[in-house]
Formats: sequence, C-alpha cells, structure tokens
Amino acid sequence: MTKGTEQNHKLKLAVIVSVILHLVLIALLIWGSSTQNADIGGSGASGTVIDAVMVDPGAVAQQYQRQEQQQTEAKRAQQQYKKRAEKQAEELQQKQAAERQRLKDLEKERLQAQENAKQAAEEQQKQFAEQQEKAAAAIEKAQTEQRRAEAEAAQAKAEADKMLKAAAEAREKAVAEAKKAAAAAAKKQAEAKKAENEAKQKAAAEAKKVAAAAEAARTTEVDDLLGGLAAEKNVPQGSAAAAGQGGGRKSGASGSEINGYLGQITAAIQSRFYDANLYRGRKCDLRIQLSPEGILMGVTAEGGDPALCQAAIAAAKQAKIPKPPNDDVYQVFKNAALVFKP
Repeated sequence: MTKGTEQNHKLKLAVIVSVILHLVLIALLIWGSSTQNADIGGSGASGTVIDAVMVDPGAVAQQYQRQEQQQTEAKRAQQQYKKRAEKQAEELQQKQAAERQRLKDLEKERLQAQENAKQAAEEQQKQFAEQQEKAAAAIEKAQTEQRRAEAEAAQAKAEADKMLKAAAEAREKAVAEAKKAAAAAAKKQAEAKKAENEAKQKAAAEAKKVAAAAEAARTTEVDDLLGGLAAEKNVPQGSAAAAGQGGGRKSGASGSEINGYLGQITAAIQSRFYDANLYRGRKCDLRIQLSPEGILMGVTAEGGDPALCQAAIAAAKQAKIPKPPNDDVYQVFKNAALVFKP
C-alpha cells in the first residue's frame, strides 16, 4: 500500500508540473506577440507606435484543448497506473497470502514431520525395548537350556560310567562263568569219553558173548536163533519174520553175522549217547530203517521210557552206523525193532 501511495503522489506532481509549464508557455507566447507588435509600430512619425495586442482565440482554445487532453490523458494514465497499482497490489496481496499459506503449510508439514519423527522415535524406542526384552529372555532361555544340557550331560556321563562299570562287572562275571562252563564242559566231555569207552567195551563184550552163543548154536534154525536173541540178547525184534520172508524161506545170514552187526549198531548209538548213568535200569523199544549203505533212514520209539527214548533217538540220528556186511544182513536190519538199554 505504501508503494501505491507514492506512485499516486508522483503522478499528481507530474500533472501539476505539466499545467505550470503550459501556463508559462502561454505567458511567453503572449509576451512574444506583444514585443513584435511594438517593434513594428516604431516606424511612425513620432517614433512610437503602440498597437493593440492580438491574441488568437483559436490558438488559445487549441492550447486549452491540448491542456485538457493532456490532463485527460494524465488522468487516464493516472487511472491506468492506479489500476495497475491496485492490480499489482492485489497480486502482491495474493502472492503474500499464498506465501503466508505456503509458510503455514510448511510450518504444518514441519510440525507434522516433527510429530511423525517423535512417534517414529517412540516406536523405535519401544521396538528397541521389546528387542532388548526378547534378547534378555533368549539369553535367559539359552542359559537355562545350557544348564539343563550340562545337567543331562552329567547325568548321562554318570549313567554311562555306571553302565561301563556294570558291563565290566558283567564281562568279568561272564568270563568267570565261561571258565566255569568250560571246566564243566571239559569234565562232562571227559565223562562222556569215559562213558563212550565203557560203552564200546561193553558192546565189544556183548558182541563177543553173542558171537560165542551164535557159534555154539550154528546148527540151530535161524528163526529159533533170532527168537531167542530177541528175548535175551537185544537182537532186533521181528528179524525172524524178515528172515523168513518168501514162503518160509530161511535167511542166508549166520547168527554170528547178525549178532556182530547188531553189536556195531549198538556201539555206534552208545558212542553218541551221553549221561548213560542217568538212565540206568530203563529201556526203550526202537524201530530203525537202514539203507543198503548203512545210512539211517528213520528211527521211531515204539515204547519204553519217554526221556530215554528221546535221548536214544537223538543219539541214533548222530551215530555213524557202518554198512551191513552183506545183503542178507541188510534184509534183517532194513526195518528192524531193537531194545535199547544204556
């Protein structure tokens, strides 16, 4: 507003100066016309001629019109200048208002940014506090886990030491038991060896006895001989029937051959029979099936002590029975019944 007032003051001053200059110009014109007329009138008789001053009303009117026109133009210029000044002042006010609004917006933005920064700082501080709490909790948990792991490791070590100690004791006990079992086995093997030798000696004695009896009764019929042997000398039962197969045909095997092979079978079974003393006084009726090569094809119990029969069957399966000396003997023992007494 101060700038617009100064411009109006200058405009008014210029108009006043212009009017004064126009008035001075008019006065100079009037004065010049008077001086020219006086010079012209001096050529008369008296030497002094005074003519009336002539003023051209048209020129004055034109001069006045020009002044009016200049005043009008000055007023118009003043109005235009005023309008421009007002417009500039309005634009300036608008700019100032816009600037104030911009500054206000900037201040608002600054305050909002400051508030946002404050909130962000508070949020970061809160998150940092939460992270610290979580880290502290994690450290505490890790320490607890470590203590528990150390306790478990100590317990596991104690248990492992205990197991190692127990294993060492068990190993020592097992070694001692193994030594004891080995000694017992050695003793049992020695006893078995002794029993085997006794069985062999007994079988040999029995075989000699049967051979002597068979030799004494060589002239007797084979069927009568086999019947007597089945009842008294453990000769296979039913061998007489086997020898008499084929319409009452008599066997071609001699008594000594039959009794000798019977002794070999008995000795082979007794060589695999242990703990004979446990079964003293017992007997078992066995039926055996042999191949022509002396291979045991089958053995079953037909009566007698069950425990003895089970042990006798096991011994017969392990025994190595020799091959029959001839086919006549094989025909007697291929499916024969015998009484086994340890």
